[in-house]
Amino acid sequence: MGFIGTDITEKDAEIILTSLVKTYSVIPSSLKQYIPSLETILEAIPDEARKYSIEDIVKLLDWAAKNQIVI
Repeated sequence: MGFIGTDITEKDAEIILTSLVKTYSVIPSSLKQYIPSLETILEAIPDEARKYSIEDIVKLLDWAAKNQIVI
């Protein structure tokens, strides 16, 4: 069993979370109030998405961003 009951190793969890914090930290404070919390974003993910791998979801979102479907 990995980090917090997942298959993710503690080392990988640290890298993932550090990367997320680093990305969020470059957003100016004046704009952060307009960005939904991670909790809000995660709650908005429909059950249909949970049957796919994160790799497939990332590919879908990348495609949608490049095609200006999700901006």
